Amino acid sequence: MSLEWLLVLLLLGMIYWWDTSAAKDQARLAAKQQCELQDLQLLDDTVALKKTRLKRDRRGHISFLRQFTFEFSSDGEQRTQGELHLLGKKMTHLHLEVHRIH
Repeated sequence: MSLEWLLVLLLLGMIYWWDTSAAKDQARLAAKQQCELQDLQLLDDTVALKKTRLKRDRRGHISFLRQFTFEFSSDGEQRTQGELHLLGKKMTHLHLEVHRIH
């Protein structure tokens, strides 16, 4: 493999890493806002990338579909799972498992 191809692969890897980091920040903010709206606590103030794949959006453009998971609590003790999907930069799905309401 020539040096030019190695540099191209390195550059593409860096762009993917940067884009995924930005998507993770956006997902964390969306999860936090949703938790605040429902008087819930986003545990550890973080989301975890579960899966990434390519998918077409409504206009037919191919984008990354990233699935993130997170944990939240309604009472500070019970940990409950949540999941959200970002297609490109747009949130397309948000699910909070059944939780106790205090």
